[in-house]
Amino acid sequence: MTSQPMAVSSDPSVPEDFHDTFREFYPRLRSYFLAQGFSHFDAEDLSQTALWNVYRSEGQFRAEGSYAAWVYTVAKNAARDEWRRRGRAPETDSLDRPLGEEGGETLAATVADERPSAEHDAHGREDLARTVAALAVLPARMRACLLLHVQQGLSYGEVARRLTLSVPTVKVQIWNARRRLRQHLAGAA
Repeated sequence: MTSQPMAVSSDPSVPEDFHDTFREFYPRLRSYFLAQGFSHFDAEDLSQTALWNVYRSEGQFRAEGSYAAWVYTVAKNAARDEWRRRGRAPETDSLDRPLGEEGGETLAATVADERPSAEHDAHGREDLARTVAALAVLPARMRACLLLHVQQGLSYGEVARRLTLSVPTVKVQIWNARRRLRQHLAGAA
């Protein structure tokens, strides 16, 4: 498994516009695969595999929808294929596996012995409940702009295309959503 992204910039057979696609989507896909439960190394490999599939299949993209959504569909299929290949649910990382490639310290040795207190957990649940309630009072379009940008990691332009809004409108909606959330959470505290 590699720890560096494949070097598309040095390959003259790869079109320059795909270099831009790679630079834009590689970090986002790596984060996506990490969130799906893959290890750091597997997330990097799957990101490269997904982008390779995008490159090979670019002629199949229909401009009816968002290019980013299509790339994420390819990534989702790569994740699904990997889970099927493994034949089971997401694997947990072994605490006894060495952290470095040369061996040495294990994950178990680096994990703190103290777990969060019950009081800390209760505060976390209360904070989550307040945040969910604050999101619920936002207007639907404002909430959609904010969640697509923050939770899905879409750029302002991608949010604008997905919701058929202008980019300045998306920026204002997100700014207002954050302002209202801060006010609501400050008042609820």
